[in-house]
Amino acid sequence: MSDIERESLLEFLQRQRDLVPYKVQGASDDVLRSVRTPTGLTIHGLVRHLTNCERGWFRWAFADKADLMFDHTEEDEDADFKVPADVSMAQLLADYSAEQKHCDEVILAAESLDQQAVHRDRSLRWILLHMIEETARHLGHLDLLREQADGAAGERPQRSSAST
Repeated sequence: MSDIERESLLEFLQRQRDLVPYKVQGASDDVLRSVRTPTGLTIHGLVRHLTNCERGWFRWAFADKADLMFDHTEEDEDADFKVPADVSMAQLLADYSAEQKHCDEVILAAESLDQQAVHRDRSLRWILLHMIEETARHLGHLDLLREQADGAAGERPQRSSAST
């Protein structure tokens, strides 16, 4: 397998992941909870959903890890979007970060990007590309919700000239 391809895909995924905490930084839970879409989409729910997506695709679908906990159920497939009021953004971000580390272990341990998932007819390459797309799509939602919450907007954190 091309280590360059794996590194590139992980770099693009990590860039999207890193923007999630950036989009919510500096705001209290009350401010972040102050907005929602008519369907109930919230900033807290988006972060928890992304955590569940990574867990589901990399650790369950691809690697068949057992005993994983998810915030959605068969009865309510959207339950991961419904975050109880006592769950803080700090906790959600900590969970998201921890999940990323677990998922990266799976990605780095795979023999090939062409390796097929255990529970889906998809390759690891497809899953990585899907998670880049999924995370980027939800970053757009985070952009809009955060701007509505307190007017904060911005494409990305300031980067040094060494990192392009």
